[in-house]
Amino acid sequence: MRNCLVVFSSFILFACNNQQKEKTDSNKKDTASTTMQQEEPVSGTTAFKVLSFDKSEHFYEDSIKGTIIEGLSWRDAVSEHRVLFTSIPVNMNKKGLQSGAIYAYCFVQSGGAWQKEWEVKDRIDDCEVDATCEFLPGSFTVTDNDGNNMGEVCFLYKLSCKGDVSPDEKKLIMYEGTNKYAIRGTTILEYNGSKEGGDKKIDASFTKAAKPLLDFANSQWNKFGITKY
Repeated sequence: MRNCLVVFSSFILFACNNQQKEKTDSNKKDTASTTMQQEEPVSGTTAFKVLSFDKSEHFYEDSIKGTIIEGLSWRDAVSEHRVLFTSIPVNMNKKGLQSGAIYAYCFVQSGGAWQKEWEVKDRIDDCEVDATCEFLPGSFTVTDNDGNNMGEVCFLYKLSCKGDVSPDEKKLIMYEGTNKYAIRGTTILEYNGSKEGGDKKIDASFTKAAKPLLDFANSQWNKFGITKY
């Protein structure tokens, strides 16, 4: 009888230990499952998308100078953006001196309101001969050449104060976020099979940019600012 009790007690003890082990293993599986779920990467980064520019928006009216020439609109991983290109056409004052200016303004949507992100301005003042200060038509772009879901704004313009037929100063400006990049030089004049101008200097800031940005900037530089006679 005593032996039977010993065997029965051992059986009960074995069954309890086995049940406890199964419960512990089950808890481990649940914990592992929860951990895996927590370690899954967060997705949903907003992809870069060019939007239609709405000329009817007026939130920027008190923040800009000049007449709107062109506008760009896009959404990216940061927020929604607007860029306005404006100019004050070259005009002559009472003293016979010519002046003009160009501006570029970038606004970003933050907390339901629009805030100025960056601004570019350049001008010619009191030119005694012929002044030039204007954007190069068709050079306004917003792209995502490096595929990081951040828009890159690029544009070109020229300016000069001269009394002869010679190249103008030429500038390319690119922004990605608040990072500014530039190429500076001169326009090209082609006449009678000869060429004048075409100077080019890439700003050191481009050494910090992704290669696709400089590749695109170089291609844009080569497209604009060529005058043929």
